[in-house]
This record gives sequence, C-alpha cells and structure tokens, in this order.
Amino acid sequence: LRNAGLKSRHYQPRLPVACRLHQLGAVTIHRLIEQHAALRGHDTAIVESGRCITYRELNYAANAMARRHLASGFRRGAHATVVVPTGIDVAVVLLAVLKLGGAYTWRDPGPFAGTAGLFFGSGDASPRSGIPGEEAGYTYLDLTAALAAPVACSPNLPIITRASDVACILQDADGSPAVVVPHSTITALHLPAIPQPTPWGDDSGAFDL
Repeated sequence: LRNAGLKSRHYQPRLPVACRLHQLGAVTIHRLIEQHAALRGHDTAIVESGRCITYRELNYAANAMARRHLASGFRRGAHATVVVPTGIDVAVVLLAVLKLGGAYTWRDPGPFAGTAGLFFGSGDASPRSGIPGEEAGYTYLDLTAALAAPVACSPNLPIITRASDVACILQDADGSPAVVVPHSTITALHLPAIPQPTPWGDDSGAFDL
C-alpha cells in the first residue's frame, strides 16, 4: 500500500502467488490487501502521525466500511466521489469502495476541512463541488462516525470483482471524467517494485493504494 505522504515502517509483500497473479494483471487491488492480511496480517500497512494500522486491521476496517456502504444502497458498478482527508481513513474508504465492485474518484476536502464522506451514483459523471447536499442524483454518506469506530473482526465480502473492473476515475480540472483506470493497470505497475512514500494528489489518485 503506497503511503500518501506518510512514512511507512516497511512495505515488502511476500506473496508468491499474488506476485504471479499480479504480473499477469489478473488480481484486484483489494485482493492483494486481503491476501497480505491473511498471510502477514501483523505487518504495518500505514503510519500516520504516530498512529499505525496493520494489514489485518486495515482489511477489517475496510470490510466493515463496505458493509455500511452496502446497507446504504451502494452496489457493484457504482461510482463514488470520496471526500476524505489523506491518511489511514481515506485508504479504508477507498478499499471499501473497491471491495463492493465500485470505482472511486478522490477529492481533497480543501476548504471543507473536517468533511469525511462520499457521494455515490451509477452514472459516468461524478459530483463536482465536493460539498454535501449540492449534487442532484447522488447519495451522500457521512462517514465521520464510521471512521471513528474501533476496528473489529470483519470477514471479507463474497462479492465477485475482476481485474478488468474500473478502480479509479481521474478527472479534468473542470471535474469531468478524463481517465478510467482498471485494477489490472494499477496492480501491473506497482507490486514488482517497493513503492516509496509520495505526496497524495489528484494526479496520482489512481495509484496511491
């Protein structure tokens, strides 16, 4: 997991099967996390300002978040615009979206500091303002309470997802969809090398996980 501007204690996947799948572009982002959580769950995934989370905790938290999304009507193929500050919380939310077969666009909360939520809908377009309540046709979920909940055991979801599924939609400056990125493109680029900490930004939003 690439750490968005945060110092990671270590990141070295030791998953021979996952690596082989990865080289074929045949695995999704969240399946790599799930496999690592199963085999080396105690490894540190993210360190953020003195707070750290292991792969097992990250996976549990994302599973629990995905179930909350599911209960709110989120379904496979939905597009989520995620308005969550960078760090552990945004990793949990993005993984939850992917586990449900959805695609995400990350938006920096910017002047709306303290905002933690997502819009979701089924269209190709996405909310452009990033302001809760201002986007017709999209459902808004406030995730503040969910992100503050303690991490508890939560099994993986039995939802079929494919490496060819869209994982991330990058946007132009005006908010219109610009690049559609499938899981296979992201996983094919990243697992063979150990990623270095880099700032999280709109241009690299597809690749920060």
